Amino acid sequence: MEAHAENAENLFNDLGLSYEEAFSNDPQLRQFIAFAASKLPKRSRVLDVGCGTGKPVAEELSSADLIVHGIDASDEMVRLASSQVTGFFEKADMRQYSPKVQFDGIFAILSLFQLTPGDICCMVTKFSEWLRVGGYVALGVTPSTALPPQKCTYDPTWDCVWMIGKFWMGNYTNESFFSEENWCRLLRNAGFVIEAEPVDYLFSPTGCNHPEAHYLILARKVDEQPLLGPFPLPTTRKALPRTARGDIFIDRFESSDLEGLLRTHESSRNVLCLGQKHENKRFTICDAKYFDGPLDKLPFTDGSFDVVFAPWKLDYAIELERTLAEIVRVANKSQSQIILIQGAPGNEVVKHLNTVARSLPIEHQGYLLRCAVQHLEMAGFGDISLRRIDARYYFPEQDLTGRCSVAAEVLAGIWHKAHPQYNVIKEALISNLQLHFQGRTHWVGHEMVALVASRVEA
Repeated sequence: MEAHAENAENLFNDLGLSYEEAFSNDPQLRQFIAFAASKLPKRSRVLDVGCGTGKPVAEELSSADLIVHGIDASDEMVRLASSQVTGFFEKADMRQYSPKVQFDGIFAILSLFQLTPGDICCMVTKFSEWLRVGGYVALGVTPSTALPPQKCTYDPTWDCVWMIGKFWMGNYTNESFFSEENWCRLLRNAGFVIEAEPVDYLFSPTGCNHPEAHYLILARKVDEQPLLGPFPLPTTRKALPRTARGDIFIDRFESSDLEGLLRTHESSRNVLCLGQKHENKRFTICDAKYFDGPLDKLPFTDGSFDVVFAPWKLDYAIELERTLAEIVRVANKSQSQIILIQGAPGNEVVKHLNTVARSLPIEHQGYLLRCAVQHLEMAGFGDISLRRIDARYYFPEQDLTGRCSVAAEVLAGIWHKAHPQYNVIKEALISNLQLHFQGRTHWVGHEMVALVASRVEA
């Protein structure tokens, strides 16, 4: 767990009931929660993210006869919520949380401030993953437009602002803020529509000298597959040149999720891996056949492989349909599995690189995967699933300047080593990573989506 998450846990352990005393007496928030709860049938399952002491959010939800599940990073907050509100409450870092069931409603009220911008984008997509289609998400935030500009630092990567060393309830925190427009955009990107006019008001916490701007948004999930976002999808594409290609599996790459997925195929026969055979043994499949040439005409006979694994290869397909057809052609006709790995919405590496390398953007990952889903379904792959793969690049360098320099060289080298403005891209990354490492002390997220398609014929 990152240091800032541990600090947040300690902060709210110490605050305890004093947080409730400061924030629970908010009639406009209670009215908004009651309105959102009225959209749900009785006994619907709802999740309170960052539940705090349970008041006022979980309390309002429980009183509306909803089944409340609350999570919080603080032991003390979970203890207090469990003692005050009917529901189930557990300690969990929302970024690592993985629910066992889908919810009808998710409420994240004043609980996202201490996340990084990348975390926030990822969490909004996760909320969509955790909800059934037609379910609701309710967010309570402070918009960046309400903050004093002299205390804010603009972050061009995410089009948001940071408040570094913000004094709040006797403590200093680093927090990130989006504008009202960008909050609505984040929700639309994740497959939501705004359900009602957002509520915008000033609230003065008990014992605090200055009022806070609170912005409450209710949105409804309409797209079934948020991992294929961000939405809306593009209508055209531009493949990356093969000269831009680097190896993502360098020694700084970490992903226990991907390791686990690969290990399930160690004993598989006839495995084809598309791409170079890299030195990072944790992400290789023993006895697999590796091919690093063009994908539009694979040099293998029909039905040669039981498993075809293609990590981050669709970006380079000049003719996407032809590449997908070739992958299908070499897969076993009666029983086979195709595994495609591309980026998840909000992938930090892609976001950083696309911000500074505008003339050669990394493609919309969800568009690539959606095209693959459609092609594989037509090719007879009846069992297709999407799963999130947590991954990151780790930079242990203690000196911030050195860490930014190394990270910029690594990230720029993966996709843009041959770019004519490689050095310009690298220098711009160094500047942007100065802010990034305020929240992610030693790593840059590289979250992915694994598309696993299986074909079994009698």
